[in-house]
Amino acid sequence: MAGNRRVLATGARVVTGLVVAAVAVVAVGAAVVLPLPGVTAQPASFTIDPAPAEQVRACTGPLVRLSDSTGQDATAISSVGTAQLKAAAAQASTPLDVSGLSSPDDRAGSSDTAPARVGLPAQEAAAGTLFAAAQSQTVASGDLVGFASTACGEAGTDSWLVAGATTVGRTSFVLLSNPGDVPAVVDLTVFGDQGTITSPGSKNIDVPARSTRILSLAGFAPDLASPVVHVVTTVGAVYAAVQHSVVRGLEPGGVEMAGPTTAPATTQTIPGVQVSGTSSIAQRLGTPDAADLQSIVRMYVPGPDPASVTVRVTEEKTGGFQTSYQVGLTPGIVTEFPLQDVPDGVYTVDIQSDQPLVAGARTSTIANGAVDLAWYQAVSPLAPSFFVATASGPNPRLHLVNNTGADVPITLTTPAGVQTSVTIVPGTRYVPLEAGTSYTVASSASLSAAVTYFGDGFSSSFAVVPPGPAAAPVVVYP
Repeated sequence: MAGNRRVLATGARVVTGLVVAAVAVVAVGAAVVLPLPGVTAQPASFTIDPAPAEQVRACTGPLVRLSDSTGQDATAISSVGTAQLKAAAAQASTPLDVSGLSSPDDRAGSSDTAPARVGLPAQEAAAGTLFAAAQSQTVASGDLVGFASTACGEAGTDSWLVAGATTVGRTSFVLLSNPGDVPAVVDLTVFGDQGTITSPGSKNIDVPARSTRILSLAGFAPDLASPVVHVVTTVGAVYAAVQHSVVRGLEPGGVEMAGPTTAPATTQTIPGVQVSGTSSIAQRLGTPDAADLQSIVRMYVPGPDPASVTVRVTEEKTGGFQTSYQVGLTPGIVTEFPLQDVPDGVYTVDIQSDQPLVAGARTSTIANGAVDLAWYQAVSPLAPSFFVATASGPNPRLHLVNNTGADVPITLTTPAGVQTSVTIVPGTRYVPLEAGTSYTVASSASLSAAVTYFGDGFSSSFAVVPPGPAAAPVVVYP
């Protein structure tokens, strides 16, 4: 009997264990099937709307040369003459704060000739007031002869300069303008027809607040026929430009101030390219030191892959001359493509590529014994309403690029209320402007635009650049 009781007791323990195990399995299964109670916590946060801030444009100031006022000291940078500035807002009564930027590299500079800072008051900026500024200069001082214009630009952290040369007789300066109240630190990377140029001193360039630095490009990349410069700030922001001048033997070959072109993209459009004096230029192309009289498109692919490119050249008038070229580009190498057999006229250069690239165009003009050059930048789409200013200069024109596929009516209005209405057909057309005047341009669609000047022996251009976005509200999580 005692043995049976032990067996029963053992069996009872086994059964009890099985029951407990079964209950555990059921409990685990229920935990999987049934939703567990949860707690959802919303992170604490609050939104900060940035206070309205002044909008600012930087103007590069007068043209400069290597030498002092007496023609001595070939390492000195000194300004020549004074740039003519036009700054305006869409409402004529809007006050603009125009002040000078210090220019520590300019040996001949003064407060009367300093680069300019143009500010739109914060309350006007918050109200969406449009404003713009541009400068121009005609110079005839020794080897520096010609006409140059540029828009006053908004400081940025990343820009591309497609212009200039540092071969014999070609002088180029990189101008870095910091109109802000925070010092900037800039890195320059120079590319050429052999690839990236190792440039001692091109990194960690200090640009103090409210100042302009002027740097000789030959100091970073000597004997370079086709430079492209990538300007990146590691601290702060700057507006960058290139001044390019030419002397062929004893003959001045012109001067230009070129602002940034658009960022790398697979489509680039360069309007207002003035081809002129082709017969006079053709006669000189075979002589030494005249190769850069040829009209060209300069292109650079910053990525790792080769690019297949179509360059289309279209005259800016109905039924005008058209031609196109197929080009293969090696990545990391600057390529110049000549615009051969293009007759005198005003053209838009459209570039289509299967890889992002940057581009600019250069032309020269010869008239009455005077030679000048112009650089043209690619343009970006603008808001349907934008503002443009013209400084003094010969025959200013506004070139409008219409890629909508339909006619776009536009109205140009001066601050005095004078209106001009025109219709821009698909493609690019230009509208004559008055020098030293500003215009509000209103349309029903987004267009791109550039301003050019052209006269006997004078040529220049600058892109109309959309303003940067306003500061957006910031969500803060403490």
